[in-house]
Amino acid sequence: MPIWKVIYIYHMSTSEFDKYKVDHLFLLIGENLLPNYVAANLLVNKGKSLYLIHTTDTERQAKRLQGILLNDEINGLKAVELRSLNDYESDAYYIQKEIRTKLETIKSGKIGLNYTGGTKVMSAHAYRTLFYEETKDKTYRQRADIIFSYLDPRRLEMCIDKEDSDRIRLKIKPDTLSIELVKIFQLHGLELKKKPTQQAQLPKLATELANVFKEETKSKQWFDWFYNVFREQAYQQKSNGKGDWKSNTSLMEVLTPLEKLPEEIIAAFRKENFVTNDDKLSLQQLQKTGSFKDIKHFCKWIDGVWLEHYVLEQVKNIAEKQLIRDYGMDFEIPLQGTQFQFDIAFTRGHQIFAISCTTSSDRKLCKSKLFEAYLRARQMGGDEARVALICCFNEPDTLKAEILASTNDKKIAVFGREHLTNLSEEIANWIAQNDREAK
Repeated sequence: MPIWKVIYIYHMSTSEFDKYKVDHLFLLIGENLLPNYVAANLLVNKGKSLYLIHTTDTERQAKRLQGILLNDEINGLKAVELRSLNDYESDAYYIQKEIRTKLETIKSGKIGLNYTGGTKVMSAHAYRTLFYEETKDKTYRQRADIIFSYLDPRRLEMCIDKEDSDRIRLKIKPDTLSIELVKIFQLHGLELKKKPTQQAQLPKLATELANVFKEETKSKQWFDWFYNVFREQAYQQKSNGKGDWKSNTSLMEVLTPLEKLPEEIIAAFRKENFVTNDDKLSLQQLQKTGSFKDIKHFCKWIDGVWLEHYVLEQVKNIAEKQLIRDYGMDFEIPLQGTQFQFDIAFTRGHQIFAISCTTSSDRKLCKSKLFEAYLRARQMGGDEARVALICCFNEPDTLKAEILASTNDKKIAVFGREHLTNLSEEIANWIAQNDREAK
């Protein structure tokens, strides 16, 4: 197994949860397994047992979660059992019968039910079944020491229901439980095509480009050079309207004049040793620096991928201070015969933060990228997921307002041209706002 597929879960401080942990936890399984996975890690005593209550529709998810939990050695679970309701998810008698059959085999230990993942009908009947226990004289009484819980995604809290008092809210802090991105994809039955990138390429050059793109006049100057000078030499247009970068052999011969570029970029190219003595960008000289394994990768980099590397570097700069345990770029995810890619993503605690990037200032394109990222992030991370767009649009607030009208989700962030040069601070503020809204 490649090292990048090894998953680490960080349990930093779970003392608040200790007195609510149980020896036998019943979990109602839903479509999104992340809340179930969080509950399994926070509410079960080490070496004890889980019972996954599922229907025919969620059997596949239950089996997947069973395999994941049994392979997570850090949990040390004694057993993870499947309990099927088949197609009787709305049948009170069947739900009670299935749960009681299991309860009769439990002779000791504290019992709990986490009903985040189930339907309302499943939750109600499971709650009722576990709340009461049958006595020797065939009467029923309240079960002692049972723990009922659910995950509140809006406030990032595990709620403990109490019959005789207000519910207890336990904040799931970033250092309480941290889940890596690969694990979240795995919970959805998805395998990444390749290891995500964690090291930005040419971060200093990317920073200079970000500084240039903050000014609309200079960004136009860049695009004019890129399309009318560099691309004319390095790109091969085909008769059918499509095209591609030229072969590596041909690219090695490219010598591109730089006089139409902003001075900052010319100086940055020089610092990277990409420029000849007569001030031309040399792809042959670039190849000798070892910055890219393939010259075409550089062509794609300056075609817009540089922004993703710049954003990756900004996330990396604040990772330790912001308790970001896992981050990366270029998450290629196969979904139902299609291909989707998170440009940048990181996890903070069990939350996934997804960032879509584009150097475009076209409103329609920016909106499309943000909306797609929003849908995929919610699919991966549930209601807890957070999404941002980083683009060169001049009116990011109006774009955010438009998406808000469609989604009613105030947690979406849009960073435009004006935010590029202080992006680390902007992302940190976005995280802080997320924390404030969860209180």
